[in-house]
Amino acid sequence: MGARSMMKFVTAILLAGGLAGCAAAPPATTAEDADAATCTAQADATYNANSLDTQARPSQTGQMFSGTPNHVFDAETLGALHQRDSQLATCEADGANAPNPTFLGAPVVTPHIINPP
Repeated sequence: MGARSMMKFVTAILLAGGLAGCAAAPPATTAEDADAATCTAQADATYNANSLDTQARPSQTGQMFSGTPNHVFDAETLGALHQRDSQLATCEADGANAPNPTFLGAPVVTPHIINPP
């Protein structure tokens, strides 16, 4: 066996081994699709509500370095996107209609007004 044929053999073995682990995932059910859509809508609504000031900033054309926003802007934008992604991941892990949310294993108490005026 020459070096070239050995290289082809090793490449074929690596490709076959890599593809063997790629089993197709089962398709999502209608309920899972609905949960994903609900979670995405909730995360998008929260993101839009919390980052309205960031989204409404003008492009500042005519300014020096207008195409490169400062690092505070970058950090705020990335923080808002991280919060959205985290909320989406938590919602999908717990379910969109989780009846009893928990934090660190303890149930979350819903705030309520005891003596309304």
